[in-house]
Amino acid sequence: MQGQSTENKHLLHFKYTKPRSETHQLLGGEAIKGRSKARVTSPARSSYFSRSTIISWLNPAPGLRRPQPPLQSNNKHYDFDAIGIFEATQMSPSNFHCSTELANLRLSSRISSLLHYRNGRHLSSCPVTGASDAAPTSFSNKVELQEVPTLPHMGSLVSFYSNTPEIDLNSFYDFYPAMRKRYGDFYKMGIPGLGKFLIPLYGLTCMIPPTQTQGSRGMLYVITDPNEMQKVIRQEKAKQPYPRGIVEAEWPLIDWLHSKGSVLGKGANDDTEDKYGFVGRGETWKRIRSFMQTDMLSPQSAAGYIPIMVEAATLASRGAPASAADLNGYANRCSFDLFTALMFGNLSKMADPQTGHDQENIVFCEAAVNGMDKMFKQMSSPMQLLLFKLGIKTGMYKDMAQAFETATSIAEKKYQEFRKRMDANELTESEKSSYLRKAIVRQAEDESVREEELAEIIKIALTAAIDTTSSLLSWNMLHIALNPTVQEKLHAELVESTQKCGGLNAEALRKGNVPYLHAVLRETHRLTPAAPLTVLKENSLSDLDIHGSTIPKDSLIMLDGYSVGIDESIVDSPKEFRPERWFPDAVEARKGTAAEILDHPYYRDAFSQGSRKCPGSRVANNEVLIMISQLVLDWEISPPQGYGKEDVTYCMHGMVHPNLPQLQFVARN
Repeated sequence: MQGQSTENKHLLHFKYTKPRSETHQLLGGEAIKGRSKARVTSPARSSYFSRSTIISWLNPAPGLRRPQPPLQSNNKHYDFDAIGIFEATQMSPSNFHCSTELANLRLSSRISSLLHYRNGRHLSSCPVTGASDAAPTSFSNKVELQEVPTLPHMGSLVSFYSNTPEIDLNSFYDFYPAMRKRYGDFYKMGIPGLGKFLIPLYGLTCMIPPTQTQGSRGMLYVITDPNEMQKVIRQEKAKQPYPRGIVEAEWPLIDWLHSKGSVLGKGANDDTEDKYGFVGRGETWKRIRSFMQTDMLSPQSAAGYIPIMVEAATLASRGAPASAADLNGYANRCSFDLFTALMFGNLSKMADPQTGHDQENIVFCEAAVNGMDKMFKQMSSPMQLLLFKLGIKTGMYKDMAQAFETATSIAEKKYQEFRKRMDANELTESEKSSYLRKAIVRQAEDESVREEELAEIIKIALTAAIDTTSSLLSWNMLHIALNPTVQEKLHAELVESTQKCGGLNAEALRKGNVPYLHAVLRETHRLTPAAPLTVLKENSLSDLDIHGSTIPKDSLIMLDGYSVGIDESIVDSPKEFRPERWFPDAVEARKGTAAEILDHPYYRDAFSQGSRKCPGSRVANNEVLIMISQLVLDWEISPPQGYGKEDVTYCMHGMVHPNLPQLQFVARN
């Protein structure tokens, strides 16, 4: 604001309660004495002061850092360093209070986080919120809840009414950072479609909204502090009502399962939470979930599938050069090859177009990806939901249903063929070690799930497994290609580890042996996650205190796990790909600073948290570790000439996928 005329200067007013004995000096503004009554509240007492000093801070003092942009008013941004006031005037932060009424400005929750920390130094008390040292990784203990305007059936997705950015699947990463800039770190908005269950009503299939969270506006709370989300997850108990899962938001899939009479969509008791089976939160969900995650979720179980997945990756890597013109399709086929390797214990060899493979696998892959794409496009469209509520099955819904029908029919065939060969004692040694063979044996021994339920589990798992892994593979491959120095460091580490451990195996992939590989995956998730929003929960047991506000029971609460990781006030050069951010010394250096929040476990991956964390999360992570390692060991990967990070485009269809260019693969050996 230097050089502006007085008429154009925007005055930011703060009220400072001045103890009688304190003297101070202003270095960049002027003190204006006045008589007004200020109330200062502390945990111990409330006191009234008849004298206060009003500070008009016109320009930052020389040498003070100016973060961007802490305050907004009438869509104008103001640069201001509030911490500079404390340093410049020698005031105690605990006596500093924002008087927003004086300037008709709103102090955003983003500046709360900036005020809480300064150059790695944790203040004894947040000058705005009063947050103490008790929660150094929180932005603050008290963050004001902002309410985004909503409309019936459209929620907050009408931009001109709600002052929200447009939802564009080709720029989806921009949506929540923009929301955070406008509404801060804690806001309530409407996203229709995040309902609970579906039932037939008067011949129609209609949503049942939760009383507190949905209505026709689809209300939910968005937070960015994972420490606050922990409060929600700690409510999850081993008794009914069981926790909410992300699948409950997938209303097109739920309706399709219900309409085709899937056993996964029907529980044992129509009058309880168990009514909707595996997509509900009753005893049927708990029973099937417990069965499904056995032999998959534990580190030991997941590691047992690494040998067969390495075989699949070795074959898949050979197909990279021949697939350069369609690398998104190649990533889908790699995901299929590695997941079917652990599921069935055999090699589908689909990723390499030069090897013979079953054409039916291609059909399955395309149908599964297409079905997920159509499902998420419906979920992001209020109009699709409104038409659905009116009993209208749109063309997009019908395309999704057809794709899922194709994929699950092929998966059913694979399941039955495997069972037939197993009954005939014709399985190979690798097939005997497969997840499916173990599941069939368990089902026969304890009958915790019925045989038809097991068949449905396998069909849905195969159909859903491709999308997330494919997104992770694609983004990691692209970042490695765009950052040759990173790629060479990674290659050197992998060569050393595989030589020491006797090849690409579980020991070679252990974090202690390949820390840079794990850091690459973590940095990819920070910069370009498969899903920016990874945790969606419900406080189904009681009201809950979030940031000092009472959230009513049965509310939806969502963690924005992306925006903080690209905030330049928290992350140094956030647009740069730097795996070194995740090295132990960097993590240690963040402790006690605002950036410490980045190391919270809830920010680490795209698989949700709590007892409804993705049951295949560990094997999916192993798939990516293995496939990326094999590609880097085999090939020097580079982008087309003249292609840089500014040329990267992407689209959200299911997960967020980059539109991969025609990368070049040069053999290393």
